[in-house]
Amino acid sequence: MKITNQPMAAAIAGTLLLGAGAVHAFSFDIGDDNDYYYPYYRGMPAYAPPPGYYLPPRLPSYDRSVMKMQRQNMMDDHRDALNELSAMLYGGKGFDRTEAVQLARRIEAGSGITLLRNFHPGSLVTSGSRALPSIWSNQEAFKANAEALKGAAGALAEALAKTPSEKDAIMLPRRNAVFDCKDDDKACTQVPVDPSVWAKFNDLSATCEACHAGFRGFGWW
Repeated sequence: MKITNQPMAAAIAGTLLLGAGAVHAFSFDIGDDNDYYYPYYRGMPAYAPPPGYYLPPRLPSYDRSVMKMQRQNMMDDHRDALNELSAMLYGGKGFDRTEAVQLARRIEAGSGITLLRNFHPGSLVTSGSRALPSIWSNQEAFKANAEALKGAAGALAEALAKTPSEKDAIMLPRRNAVFDCKDDDKACTQVPVDPSVWAKFNDLSATCEACHAGFRGFGWW
């Protein structure tokens, strides 16, 4: 009588197929949104870059998403600080010298290298980001913008910190003057501000807009 191994072979093959399916079903690999930039990583040498040119190593999808949220939070903080400064300088609310200087320093602290580290060469474009690919293809220009932002914010902070004489100053209404000043103390209700503050604030705003014009899009989602 001839003994066949076909049933056993079929069982082994079925087990292997089910195991492979289970591995795929429970895999944490949810795909990579950088396939457009890195197709040759997946066995497609036809799309490899020319000799001598190498794209930077890409970060994992999770790390790119975290970096995107960090830089978006930083940009939101810059926007809020600029809006607060604008309100103080253009009559939307009373002026507070200490707070104004802190706001400008906050933008300065989030500029330069602090801003650049949230645009790692391996992050590239991530879903939900408005960052354009030009950030990574023209990194020197983007770095120059980040440094210009730091310089403009620092210059504004220094101008805001000055206490000029009333003859040379522009007088702004003091924040909380109703609580801090006596009714007959008119000098207390106003704060002398260096006239150069407005030009330096406009320089800072223009630096932001110039960077956005070249490196921010309408959205990638």
